[in-house]
Amino acid sequence: MQAYLANPSSYERHVAQATNLGVVTTDALVSWNAPHLELEPGQAPRVFEEVVQLLKGNPSDEELRRALGSLRAACDADYEQACVFLKEQVQLAVKSEGGEVRPKKREPRFSGAEYALAILGCRLDVDGRLRDCQVIENGPDHEAEHIIAQLSTHRYKPWMLAGHPMSRPYVASFNLNFGGTQDPDLSTEMKLEWARKRVGWAPTSTAAWTNLAAQLAVHAPDHPHYPRVLARAYALAPEDWWTATEMAWQRTQAGQHSAALMALRPAIRRSSLGEHPNPYVLETAAAAHFGLNQCTEALTHQRKAVELLPPEWPTPEKKRFQARLQDYQSACTPSAPAAP
Repeated sequence: MQAYLANPSSYERHVAQATNLGVVTTDALVSWNAPHLELEPGQAPRVFEEVVQLLKGNPSDEELRRALGSLRAACDADYEQACVFLKEQVQLAVKSEGGEVRPKKREPRFSGAEYALAILGCRLDVDGRLRDCQVIENGPDHEAEHIIAQLSTHRYKPWMLAGHPMSRPYVASFNLNFGGTQDPDLSTEMKLEWARKRVGWAPTSTAAWTNLAAQLAVHAPDHPHYPRVLARAYALAPEDWWTATEMAWQRTQAGQHSAALMALRPAIRRSSLGEHPNPYVLETAAAAHFGLNQCTEALTHQRKAVELLPPEWPTPEKKRFQARLQDYQSACTPSAPAAP
């Protein structure tokens, strides 16, 4: 659905033929991330005001990183002002100098299409330089050092929070495609093979595990290893909307409705703030609320999910969404009192 909303003309290829990448996050660089903060809704306004006051002064780099984490936690706790502040006052890093990073030249060595990645995690300082790069995935030919040398010549406009430059983790992925410069069109079997190899080469890589989870979800959803792979992907990338929504759906099916809503909070907020709200995120939230006998919330989310389904979306799915809404309406409508 997210691929369709982004580009209806190419979503099928994006989902079914996407190259083995996954969610590239900074989670592997835990020393550069503030501890994950969770707030209750009642705590969020006070935390937000404290951050706003801090940002009116001259905060240190460490204070800025903590402030960003606090804003995200307040937003996840459904405090709308924090979400709007993040959307308006955070500017992502942008490269200002440096050419395209290229892998080593090599002769094609394989008869079929193959795929590999190098993923690096660095610190992007306020002066726009990348430092302390760590190797997250190195690919079968170990090209990380060659790539790091090229990155040393790059310059960036750093992250900005309310006008303050700040240092942040910076993770970059590079296609080490064998035998060409274009993304190879891998068969399903090869996609799954390379996805499994990546978690073996890089067992702590968020991108490798989220990719394997996504490949199994698309191509082998009934595979017995899928729940374990998804759990590992979610543990590494709990903020990613897809892993969060998929884990929440699994928990809902298992009757773990409160845990499902906890997993889903960032995905709900991110979807509602984004350009394209995702009906499947809302459907998952509705199911969790219904399981907790929270009829008002369940009906609100499911109605919105039905409303947001694109007209061109497959008819069986549209009917399923509508049927679920009718189920909730029937279950949540008070029975008429018996006649005396």
